[in-house]
Order: sequence, then structure tokens, then C-alpha cells
Amino acid sequence: MITATKAKLYPTDKQKVLLEKHFGSCRFVYNYFLSERDRYYIAHKDAEKSSLNYMDTQNMLVELKKKYLWLYEVNSQSLQMSLRFLDNAFTSFFHKNGDHPNFRKKGNNDYFAIPQHMQIKGSRIYFPKFNEGIYFKGSENKLEEIKEIKQITITKSAGNYYCSMIYENNRGMPEKIPLSNKNAIGIDLGIEKYATLSNGVAIENPRFVDSAEERIKRLQKQLNRKQKGSRNRTKQIQKIQRKYKKLRDTRDDFLNKVSTAIAKQYDTIVIEDLNVQGMQQNHHMAKHIADASWHKFRVKLEWKTEIYGKNLIKIGRFDPSSKLCSDCGNLKHDLELSDRIYRCDTCGLAIDRDYNASRNITKIGMIKVGLVQPEFTPVEIATSGMHGIYPYRQMSIIESGSPIH
Repeated sequence: MITATKAKLYPTDKQKVLLEKHFGSCRFVYNYFLSERDRYYIAHKDAEKSSLNYMDTQNMLVELKKKYLWLYEVNSQSLQMSLRFLDNAFTSFFHKNGDHPNFRKKGNNDYFAIPQHMQIKGSRIYFPKFNEGIYFKGSENKLEEIKEIKQITITKSAGNYYCSMIYENNRGMPEKIPLSNKNAIGIDLGIEKYATLSNGVAIENPRFVDSAEERIKRLQKQLNRKQKGSRNRTKQIQKIQRKYKKLRDTRDDFLNKVSTAIAKQYDTIVIEDLNVQGMQQNHHMAKHIADASWHKFRVKLEWKTEIYGKNLIKIGRFDPSSKLCSDCGNLKHDLELSDRIYRCDTCGLAIDRDYNASRNITKIGMIKVGLVQPEFTPVEIATSGMHGIYPYRQMSIIESGSPIH
């Protein structure tokens, strides 16, 4: 099975200089050929060959190294990987899966990759140009299971150096537990509570940004008083970077612990396919939605259910999980975001809004995979008038069922 781990590097002063040369050279190559590809497209956009590809830029790199001899000081394959990253960015842009690639800036997301010739001996990692090895610390359990390293990426964050390793271990993927509505759980993600499970368990939202915001503001004010280009300004920037890094690490730790606990405990997990980008258009909630990192949580849950052999079901983002009564199936059209208690006008049910949604998510997920039968057929649903209220939701409702009991 191919997996990944991350370790902290402790390079010597001499090794730090060489690492910085790798960061700078890879950034230079990336930016240079980003400019070249844009220039070529402008000049040849009406020609049969309107753009450069990876092989074109790789051939041009040979001539570029003759012009800038200092490029020979770094690993040649790392420079080629920069071209590969650039080509992948353009591919995503052409397929409309991302924006046009931007120029990389010094000190912002510094990294370089090594695709082969890596080796771990004891507490040192060896790769081209670093024949004496760099001392590192990582998870001993993960390092012991490494069979073959596929690729490593060296990054710098808040003045520290890290090595992310993609490797193959001796463990195979476990056999999937059969789909069943036994030991199944639905998860409603939110801001008031981070997650509410359909068995009544609620996970509080730590609100990491709120706890760190005031300290970061003070550091930013102190930075504004520092003279540009001074050593004190550089030190202040590193303080801010360390604070942001601590914020990211604390959030990742929370997401890892919650997703691992859920993946271990439940056999079938149902979750909504939320449109996080669209929800962030609400400027009153954008900060809290970004802090919650729902997309990252879902990604973690996806691969952890694979590791533990569990099942993950994703329901449509337009399924009315919040507006549907989990007892009688009545659709409450006038439910507001401020209504924290769901009160059904038909059966009189009074229930926590998020708990009601999590129960509906479970039922809709079970219907989607055929473990529970909907009360009505798709034809009855289509003629019931429900799709007329939400015309863009018709496909989602037909797929997942209608009033659910």
C-alpha cells in the first residue's frame, strides 16, 4: 500500500545554504518557464502548435543551464520536477479545474521534490547533493514500515525544514466491510457544533481562528512598525509564521483525531457533499467556514475509511437534510438559518436542528445504496409537486428518495 508521512529535518548551516539554493533554483525555473509558456502562447495562439508542453520545456532547460551555470549546483531532477508541477498546473487550467498558474514568490510556499535515489539510514535521509545525509525526526512506527520511497518533497515553514515522504509499505488494503445499516452513522457538519452524529453525539467546534486572532493582530501591528529590510522585521515575520503554523497544526491534529475516531468506530458513514466554496460567498460566515475546514475533514475521512476497510457514502449537496422532518418526512419550507430547534408543523416534532439533519443524512444515504426503500417511487415523487418547489433539486430527490420514515 502506498502512503505518506512527514518528518522534521535538522540540517547543518552548510546544508541550509544548499537547501535554500534548491528552493531558489526550482522557483526560478518554474517562473522562467511560466513566462516562456505564456509568451509562446501569445505569439502562436493561431498556429497548429499553440503551446509548449513538458518535453519542450525540458529540452529548453538544458540550454538554460548553460546560460545560468549556478543551476548545476542543485539536483537536476528537482528542476525537472518543477517543470512537471508547472505542466500539471497548466493541465488543470486547460481542463477548467483551476486558475491560471501564478508566479512563485520567495518565502511563500518554498519547496522542491526529489523523485528517486532516496535512502534512509538510521536517523538520516540521503538524496542527491546531500551525500552526508540530513538528520531528521519522524514517527518511528511509520518509518519502520517503509519498504520503498517513491518521492520526497522538502518544504520550509516558519524557518523550519520538513520532508514529506510518499512510500510503499508491506501492508495491503483491508477487505471492505459489507454495506449495512447496522453500525451506520450520519454526520451533519456545522459551525455551532463541528459535527453532529445521528446517534446523538455532538462534537464541539474548537474555533481555532477565534483563539489565535487577537495574538496575530498584535503581531501584525508590531510588524507594521518595523523598518522594511531590517533584521527585526525578518524576526517578526517568522513570529507570525510560527503562529500561523501552530494554528494549522492544531487544526490538523483535531481533524485527524476526529476522523480517525469515527472511521474506527463505525462501519458505514454517510456525509454530505458540501459546496464549501459557494458557502464561503456569505461574508458573514466565510471566516468560520474556512476555519472549520470541512473539505479537508472529508478528504481525511475518505482515505481513513479506505485504510480501515469501512464504507463512506456521500449524498447530494441539494438533498433537503435540514428542512426535512426526520419523523414524518414533512418538508419545512420556511426554516431559517437562525432556527436552532426544528419544529415540525405536521407531527409536532421538536428536535435539535443539526441532530434532525444527521438523522436525515443517514436515511438518505441508506436509500441511495439500496439498504432502505423510499416510501414513494420516483414517478410519485416527480408528480408530487416537491420538484416544482426546488426545480434544481429534482435529480437529487429522485435519486435519494422522498419523505422518509
